[in-house]
Parts: sequence; structure tokens; C-alpha cells
Amino acid sequence: MNAANELLDEGRRTSLDEVALRADVSRATVYRYFSNADDLMTDAVLDRSLVPVKKLFSDESGDLLDRALAVEEALHTTLFADEIAVHVESKLMAEAWLAGDPEDHGGRPGRRLPLIDAALEPFAGRLGPELTLRLRSALALALGTEAVIALRDGCRLSPEEARGTAQWTIASVVSTALAQAASEGAAAEPR
Repeated sequence: MNAANELLDEGRRTSLDEVALRADVSRATVYRYFSNADDLMTDAVLDRSLVPVKKLFSDESGDLLDRALAVEEALHTTLFADEIAVHVESKLMAEAWLAGDPEDHGGRPGRRLPLIDAALEPFAGRLGPELTLRLRSALALALGTEAVIALRDGCRLSPEEARGTAQWTIASVVSTALAQAASEGAAAEPR
């Protein structure tokens, strides 16, 4: 993505081979995820429009819900502003998965997980590793391209209704996680 964005910044229409060369990766690596340069450039534009983790969370302040909702704001503002890119991204990832080796489908480029991880990081000690992982996974269900497609196309919600539902889901899972952490903490305290 960085190499593709550098080439875009230079005003160049490019090939997958040129992106691979600039990124210092094999051609096979680039071709594994993108069938043509237009698809890669569409994905690169989406990637560049997301708020960087360091800008979103410059410190560890804020409560857990506020931090989780900040991820929703940063991610969904971008995704709902360009639903065509959301569908292109989903198509690209599905095609890459289907074209890959059935034994090794690799991972998708996860943009939501670094944001979620940064939101949860100050609370990992309080939640513990298992609950942190469960909350991370639950938040991933409410955020990102799949959530946008499910809420807009599957549920037929307006953008406002879809974002409201995502925010409600986030508040629900955060509340459940905090209640579970408090309950487990109380159970672990000596009497």
C-alpha cells in the first residue's frame, strides 16, 4: 500500500510489477492479492484515507467505550463516504481468497485490527488476555467492510441507521466485556 501510494503521489499510473519493485517484494506477492493495477490503486486510495493509529490515539486517555467509538468514527466515516470502494475491496479480497492455495489463504490486510488494538491496549491488563481477544474479535464484527455491507446491503439500513447500529453493537459488547471483567475480578478477590 505504501509503495502504491508513493507512486500515486508522484502522479504515475503504474503496473503491479512497478509496485512490487518499489515495495521490494516479489511479483507473486502483489499478484496474490491484486489481479490488476486498478484494483490495487483503488485499495491504496482507501488505505490512505484512514486515520493513522498514532493520530487517533496519541495517548492512553479516555474510557474504553469512547476509544472503541473513536475507531468506529475513524473507520466508518471513510467507508460510508465511499461505498463503491468498500464493495471493490470486498470483491478483491474474495477473488484473492478463491484464487489462493486452499491450504494457505493467507490473511487479509487488516486495517481495523491495529485501530482496535490501540483502543484496547490501555485496558488489556484489566480485561485479561482472553477477554481482550474476545472483545477485539467482537469489535471486528461491528467494524469494517463486511459490517458496512451487512448493514447497508443485507439489512437495507440507511447510512445513519447502519452507523447507529454499529455504535449500539460496540456499546453493547464493551459493556458486556467490562461487566465480565468486573465479575471475574470480584470472584478472584479473597474473602
